[in-house]
Amino acid sequence: MMAWMVKQVNRKNKGFTLIEMVIVVAIIAILIALAVPQVLRQINRSKIEADKANAKNIATAIQQWVSEGGTFSSSVTTWTPITETNPVTDGISKYLGSGLPKTKLRNDDFHYKYDATSEVVYIGAKDSGGNIKELYPKPDPSYK
Repeated sequence: MMAWMVKQVNRKNKGFTLIEMVIVVAIIAILIALAVPQVLRQINRSKIEADKANAKNIATAIQQWVSEGGTFSSSVTTWTPITETNPVTDGISKYLGSGLPKTKLRNDDFHYKYDATSEVVYIGAKDSGGNIKELYPKPDPSYK
């Protein structure tokens, strides 16, 4: 018995068979197929959360600008993009240390509305359908 085991260990045909290699590759492919969608979903969620955080920062910057004497001509009732050429941008740029953020999900401009009577700033961004969804103060759960 011992001689047979020594003979098996010392034989020259060491290595894996083709079927063993195919099985290992198939198992790895299945694991990748299960993991990749989860990773992509998590990346998307983190981009949405980053957009919500940036929207809050922009709203805070606008509120600081207004509290220090910045004014809107009146209530801004339509979604207005926050761009480099927007007059509000000049007022809030000093409060946003790293410049104007773009949305992480679409790499697009944030938009704002302002209600002068309640002094509430609304920040939104375009979703996949091109519709602007509110991100601050009450995030729209359909923003994707």
